[in-house]
Amino acid sequence: VRANPNSAAVWHYRGTDANRDGKLDFKETMHRSLGMVAIRDDLLVIGDFAGLVHCLDAKSGKLFWTYDTLSAVWGTPLIADGKIYLGNQDGDVIVFEFSKKLKVLAKNGMGGAIYSSPIVAGGVFYLSTNTHLFAIGPEPRAK
Repeated sequence: VRANPNSAAVWHYRGTDANRDGKLDFKETMHRSLGMVAIRDDLLVIGDFAGLVHCLDAKSGKLFWTYDTLSAVWGTPLIADGKIYLGNQDGDVIVFEFSKKLKVLAKNGMGGAIYSSPIVAGGVFYLSTNTHLFAIGPEPRAK
C-alpha cells in the first residue's frame, strides 16, 4: 500500500483486536455492509452482512461495542427516541439503548425477512418485511 498525501481520510475501521491475540476474529471484524451508517451525537452505528452491529466513535473510529444478530443485516440502523433500531434477515428487529455501552432492550420477531431500513415519520414507526408493511404508533385518542 502506498500512502496518499492528498487523502482526506480521517480514520478507517477494519475491526478491533479486542482480545489482543494479534489477529481479527470473526466478531472483531467489520464485514461487507449493504446499509449506511447512522450517526447522532458522535455515536456511529452500522450493521454488516455477517450480522454484526458495530458502534463506534464517529470522530476517532474507536470501537465502543459489537453485537452479533446471528443473521445478515441489509438495512441502515434507525436512531430515534434514545434507541437504535435495526432489522435482520431472520426477521428480528433488535432495539438497543443509544449508548456507548451495549444494552439490548428488545428483540422483536416480525415474521419475515427484513431487507429494508426502519423509519419514523409523524410519530409512527414504519418497517417492511419481505411480505408485510408495518406502521406502529400510539393508539388514536378518542375525541
